[in-house]
Amino acid sequence: MPKLYIHSLGCKTNHYENQALVQQFSEHNFKVVEKMQDADVGILNTCTVTAEAGRKSRQFLRRMKKQNPSALIVAMGCYSQLYDVSKDCDIVIGTSRRNTIIDLILNELATLNQKQIEPMSFANNEMKGVLKRDQSELMSLGKKSNETEYEELGVIHHQLDTRALIKIQDGCNEFCTYCAIPLARGRNRSRTRSKIIEEAKRLVENGHKEIVLTGIHICSFERESGRNSDALAELCLELNNIAGLSRIRLGSLEPLSITKSFLEILRQADKVCPHFHLSLQSGSDNVLKRMRRKYNSEQYRTRVQLLREIYTDPAITTDIMVGFPEETDVEFEESLAFVKKIKFSRIHVFPYSSRPDTLAAKMEQVPKDLVKHRVQKMLAAGDVLAARYAEKFLNKTVDVLLEDEDESYIRGYTQHYIRTLIPKNQGKTGEIKNVLILDTQNDELIGRIV
Repeated sequence: MPKLYIHSLGCKTNHYENQALVQQFSEHNFKVVEKMQDADVGILNTCTVTAEAGRKSRQFLRRMKKQNPSALIVAMGCYSQLYDVSKDCDIVIGTSRRNTIIDLILNELATLNQKQIEPMSFANNEMKGVLKRDQSELMSLGKKSNETEYEELGVIHHQLDTRALIKIQDGCNEFCTYCAIPLARGRNRSRTRSKIIEEAKRLVENGHKEIVLTGIHICSFERESGRNSDALAELCLELNNIAGLSRIRLGSLEPLSITKSFLEILRQADKVCPHFHLSLQSGSDNVLKRMRRKYNSEQYRTRVQLLREIYTDPAITTDIMVGFPEETDVEFEESLAFVKKIKFSRIHVFPYSSRPDTLAAKMEQVPKDLVKHRVQKMLAAGDVLAARYAEKFLNKTVDVLLEDEDESYIRGYTQHYIRTLIPKNQGKTGEIKNVLILDTQNDELIGRIV
């Protein structure tokens, strides 16, 4: 029984793909281990969303090989699609043909040790040649993805985390000037509704109460078929009918996809959490134009207003990029003022990172020390906004999905995505009393909504 170590860097989509592969490998009698030192095979799902993510990907591959020199090291994901990592691993998969990864690994293991592991037979010799040829091509620099069909990785029955991820699409057609993900992932393509529904039912049957819809650009679900964002709302309505499912949470949404039509459908799905992550990037219209975002700040504001007209105190979270090329002091202050005006419940702040082969990489870059200073100012504003939003729920009863615990707390999230800590020694510390009228030593609490 070969032993497998698998790790993911980056987004929820990468994390979902790891879960799918864990199931596939388990079905082929691999044993998943927690330490690279114990593995025969190590897989890293790489990320290239920022230069730092790329650096971490290469560093992690090297660390895996150092920890276990005799193991077979496999790189997959966005960074390995665009950059040459052949010196740091034995097999490169990239972002496509991941459903053949087991065949590749078993045959490679069999080559290394024919007495211990029998090779996996390919459907035909032609497929074997294609796999090896693609591997060779990916070893070269700058191989962009041209995938046009969704790659089904199988229906997942159970996931390690309490909140289960379901991938509904892949790829992106937006081509923002700073982003290399469309180069790595290819064009938009959607998973079939039947597979999504089937997977959701299986996950619920195995105890998951909340599912999170994820992908590279989920508002483009079924867009290749001529649909708009209503298709995503319709999918939520179908998922809403699954018995035993308590929560549906949406991943990152495109602001212009929040239309009256979209919300008229979505509000019928009462299991959808009142938490909407609308990616902003900047509150300055000039910066948004340079980013090639398809909305301006006023259009963004009206979408937030629509959400607040339909949902009571919805959580509006977002991403803010600081230090985009040519960003002036005035433009940064415009962005900061807009963030405060919208009153987000949480913001994810990150500095701009130049990615090769993108238009923004050719623009004039902002000095790093200035970017760092601006990041700190934006983070401080975000902390204040998050605290103010959470205060709205003081002295109110809320439902919390209990996700994990340590020696002191049971931890979870409300529907509005407020992280909640419940002391195990309630009533003794004086911190919180009468929060959870249950036995907090009961192991069955994790995964429940209370």
